Amino acid sequence: KGKLNGSKSGDMLSLALRPEAISLGRQPGRDSSLTGEISEVHFLGSVIRVRVGIGGNMVSLDTFNNSATPPPAVGEKAEISFSSSDMLVLH
Repeated sequence: KGKLNGSKSGDMLSLALRPEAISLGRQPGRDSSLTGEISEVHFLGSVIRVRVGIGGNMVSLDTFNNSATPPPAVGEKAEISFSSSDMLVLH
């Protein structure tokens, strides 16, 4: 685990992730995951933008529109995963 200069354990931080760096479900190579509830699903051609409510915050992710894999339904519980190396700390 990395250490941030000027911060200590328990400090609140703002983090950012690009929507395409987040996946629905656990994926190989993704070392971090969170569970939430699907709040919105938007079809954008070949991409589906999904918004997941997690701990009072909204997380957006992009997934490919694939006819073999239906998109999640609003209200459904979902796990998202991402690589901690993709997180950016906002100051």
